[in-house]
Amino acid sequence: MRHTWIGHPLTVAALVVLVVNDHVLKQAWPGLVTGKLSDVAGLVLLPALLDLVVRNAVVSIAVTGVGFTLVKATSTGAWLASEALTSLAGPSVVLADPADLLALPALWVAWWAYRHQVPVRKAVVFLLVPPTVLAVAATSIAPWDWPYTAYAVESDGDEIVVHTSGGYGHGYDRIVYRTRDGLTWDKWIQHERVSGESHACRGATCYRIVPGHLRVEESRAGVWTTAWEISDATRDRLFRAYPERNTFRTNIDPKEPVESMSVAVTERLVVVANGADGIALRDVRGTWHRLGLGPDGFDPARALPMTVPGRYDVAAPVGFAAAAAALLVLFAGAREPLILIGGTMLVGGLWLSYLTAESTLLAVPFLALLFLLFPGAGLLGFGYSRARPPWPLPVLSLLAGLLAGAVAWAPYAAWGGGLLGLYSDAKDLAVTAFLLVTLAGMAASFKASAGRSA
Repeated sequence: MRHTWIGHPLTVAALVVLVVNDHVLKQAWPGLVTGKLSDVAGLVLLPALLDLVVRNAVVSIAVTGVGFTLVKATSTGAWLASEALTSLAGPSVVLADPADLLALPALWVAWWAYRHQVPVRKAVVFLLVPPTVLAVAATSIAPWDWPYTAYAVESDGDEIVVHTSGGYGHGYDRIVYRTRDGLTWDKWIQHERVSGESHACRGATCYRIVPGHLRVEESRAGVWTTAWEISDATRDRLFRAYPERNTFRTNIDPKEPVESMSVAVTERLVVVANGADGIALRDVRGTWHRLGLGPDGFDPARALPMTVPGRYDVAAPVGFAAAAAALLVLFAGAREPLILIGGTMLVGGLWLSYLTAESTLLAVPFLALLFLLFPGAGLLGFGYSRARPPWPLPVLSLLAGLLAGAVAWAPYAAWGGGLLGLYSDAKDLAVTAFLLVTLAGMAASFKASAGRSA
C-alpha cells in the first residue's frame, strides 16, 4: 500500500498550500513568508510523488533533499531546474538562494507522513497524481515584460506629474515623471497608485476628458468644444495593437485601456493620460502631440501610427465555433443525445484547455483532458455507432462547420482591412452569420433525416 503516502492528509495539505501560495498568496503578499512556504510544501509533497516510481522512501527523500540543495545552493543546479521546468511548463525560472535551505527540515514531515500511513483508495491516488505533478511543475514562472501605461496626471505648481506603470519583472513598477516644459522629464519610482482628475481648470479655461474615448474637451465662457481627439475607429485599432497584460485568456479584458483617463493643466501645458497610448500633450505653442511610453520615458516615436492595421486573433474561437456547428448539424440529423452530450464535453474540454493554456494553474487543462476530453470523445463515438447515420450526414456536417467558420471569420477580416468601423461590429456580424448558417444546416439535416425515416 505504498501509494497511500501521497494520499496522507499532510501530503494533501502540502498540495493545497503549494497551489494556493503560488497562485494567490505570492501575488497578494509577496515576501519572505510566501517565498519560503512553497519550498516547505514542495519538500513535503515531492518525496511522496517520487516514491510512486522509486518505491523506496529513504531514496525518495534523499533524492529530494540532494536535488533541492543543488538547485538552491549552486547556479548550475538552478539553471538545470529552470531548463527542466521550461520544457514542462513553459518559460520558467528558478533562482539559486542558499537561504531557502532553511526549509530542508520539512523533509522530516514527509518522513513522518510515510511512517504513519492512513487508508487511501487507489481512485483517490489517481485523482491526486495529475494535480500534484502539475503543481510541482508550475511553481516558478518567469518574469513578464509588463506593458507601459499612463493612468493618471496631476499638476504640482508649474509642473505636470504623470503616473505610469510597466516594466520587466514579476510585478510592474509604478514610475512617475515630472516636467515643466514637456521636453525634459524627471523620473522616480512610486509604490502607491493614485487617482487622477477627470477635469482641470486654469483661470477661466477648463478641460475634461470623455471616458471611453481618446478625447479632451475645452470650455471657454461655459461652452464646451473638442480640443483634441482620435476617432473611435482609430482608437479601436490602437487598443488591439498594444500588447496584453500578464494574464491569460479567461480575463474579460486582457489589455491595458486605450482611452483618456485623466487630465492636468498648468500655465504652459495641458497633459492627458491615455493609458497604453501614453499621453497627449499640448505644448506652449498650443500644438497637440501624442507621446508613447517606454522604459526610457515619453517619446513621440513610441506612439503607434494612427494608420495601424486592425489586428485580430480569432483563429481558435472560430475553429471551436466551426466544430460546434458541425456537431449540432450532426446531432440534428442523427437525433442521438449521446452525440450532443459527448460532443459538448469534447468541445467544452478543448475550449477550457485553450482558455487556461497560459495560466500558471496547469492542473486545469489536465483535468479538462481527464474529465471532459476523453469521456466526451468516448460518448461521441458510442453515440455515433448507435445512430449509424448514412454517409451524407457527416459530410453535410463537415461542410456546415466549415461554412459556419468561414462566415464567422469574414467580418473580422473585413474589420482588419478597414471595411468595418469597430471591432464590436465585426463581432456582432460574426455571431449573427454563424447562428444563421448553423441553424440552416441543422434544419437541412433534420429535414433530410425526417425524409429518410418516412
